[in-house]
Amino acid sequence: MSTTNNNLPAPVSVSDALDHAKRAFALRKYEQAVEHYATALELLSKTHEEDAQEMADVYFAYGKALLENAIAQSSVLGKEQQQDGAAAVEEEPVQNGNKIMSFSGDAEEEGGGEDDPAVDLFAEASKPEATAEGEEEEEAAAADEGDEAEPEDDFNAAWEVLDLARAIYEKRMDGDDEIRLKVADTFIALGDISLETEKFDQAVTDYSAGLALKTELLPLSSRQLAEAHYKLSITFDLTAGRLADAIYHAQRAVESIEARLAELQAGLAGTLPPLPEPPSDAQGKGKGKDKRGALAPEELVQNWSKTQIEAEIKELGELKKDLALKVEELKSAPNDERDSGLSAPELAQRALDRELNAAPTSTAPQDLPVNDLTSMVVKKKKKAPPVPEASGAIEKRKAEDEAQTPPDRDKKARVEETSSP
Repeated sequence: MSTTNNNLPAPVSVSDALDHAKRAFALRKYEQAVEHYATALELLSKTHEEDAQEMADVYFAYGKALLENAIAQSSVLGKEQQQDGAAAVEEEPVQNGNKIMSFSGDAEEEGGGEDDPAVDLFAEASKPEATAEGEEEEEAAAADEGDEAEPEDDFNAAWEVLDLARAIYEKRMDGDDEIRLKVADTFIALGDISLETEKFDQAVTDYSAGLALKTELLPLSSRQLAEAHYKLSITFDLTAGRLADAIYHAQRAVESIEARLAELQAGLAGTLPPLPEPPSDAQGKGKGKDKRGALAPEELVQNWSKTQIEAEIKELGELKKDLALKVEELKSAPNDERDSGLSAPELAQRALDRELNAAPTSTAPQDLPVNDLTSMVVKKKKKAPPVPEASGAIEKRKAEDEAQTPPDRDKKARVEETSSP
């Protein structure tokens, strides 16, 4: 019997697989969660149509696990690149002098000189078999690295899975508020992927679609609304020419938190109205129900203890202060910078310079030598499980900028540009 990474027997039923996946996700063991959700999907597909709502629910959870795993892997890779890059700087031979370091990871080849041992070409030619074997091993290793070192694979897999869930949900959302809220959650998750991969226009589209649905379904005091407004504010802050939109959504996030705090204070004082009776029709599916009770029961203050209410009041009070400072920071940002067409990293660099009371960095990085060794480090990681193929019955949406150059290629292009004299 096969086993999972935690040495437990592999789940043999859908419910077992889902239980294992939820437990792993809660413990932030996202790679294990991805494996268990993939198993659940495989088992569920044997008994359900691919466009069944049960499939959409697992697709959504699977996509969220893929997203969190991709974020975790990219964070680990970034730290290892920094550490290994610093180690490479320390180990650089003295004879290289002031030479600009290589960006392509082939510094040894470029550093050949007097200390290089002489090569006997006739002796080397007498070992064809050994050379052939070595070349085969190098080619296999290069192919393996090319397959496993693509940083966008996990994000792309998460996008495909979540977009499939969205397509299934949207076919059933008419008149069903619970399904509409699931569509909104899926749009927010898709926006998270686009934000992580720096596809800001697509992130704005998805976040806006999710926020529009949540605004219709949930009260202003819902933390889900505050979160959606905050994510839109971050995205607009990273988009040239959208400073006013960033300020607006940050202010709306503050208003949502203030409404939630007022609700919590009323709950602490015992002045909240009692919860309405649940509807007798179990098949109502959100029609005519109290929206907060039906769609976000975990937010009902009436069901909370005094300790829980006090803890959230403290948490939201600190969050409100942070958001208020964010609003003031956005209001004080010069408009000419946001409208100048600078990229997000350049805007972030200018903001950092202001914080450190340093002179703004030049917007022409090619004038400065850059020593960056991150391209020399390749992180091997596990491939994301294959995304199930959808038939023509489910229309899958493609990202608006799918035809554009992937973000990782853009980053490589920028690095190459900065390295040119």
